Amino acid sequence: MGSFINRVKIVHGMHPRVVASSHHTGHWEHGPIGGERDRIAESGGPGAGMDPALADPDQLTQVCLNLVKNAAEALKGTELPVIRLHSHYDHILRLPPDEADPTGRPLPLQIAIEDNGPGLPLAIADQIFEPFVSGRENGTGLGLALVSKIITDHGALIRVDSRPGRTVFRISLPKA
Repeated sequence: MGSFINRVKIVHGMHPRVVASSHHTGHWEHGPIGGERDRIAESGGPGAGMDPALADPDQLTQVCLNLVKNAAEALKGTELPVIRLHSHYDHILRLPPDEADPTGRPLPLQIAIEDNGPGLPLAIADQIFEPFVSGRENGTGLGLALVSKIITDHGALIRVDSRPGRTVFRISLPKA
């Protein structure tokens, strides 16, 4: 996970505070987007933090970039905007059982992207991963649909929990 987080570039020109953490390293780095630190970093180097995910690193980077960009846009007008990234293990979470894996495929690698913005509009909250559904005036509604497709194509899960003051996108991935 460390090499993945180190590759995530943040959209310049937006000013929420970004906080990144890894449950296993216990290290936090933070700074304003577009400020002195313009990337999210996790300390520890190779082997520290989480195991590698069974995922295309470029596509997973695109997913996280899209979610962080959406969070930054949602925070416009928020007095003290914060985007928080967190990674951890969940040894219990599994996909439903099927013929290929009667106990359900484990998805132990967790990434959460959280913001303290206004939350998703209730009218579209249950449809946000559908194409052409957008809560923004000029949004195309393709970003989260693409995110969902990439995650699903990797045999992973994405979920969202949103209320005013807190939206969290949770990605659950298999280990490599």
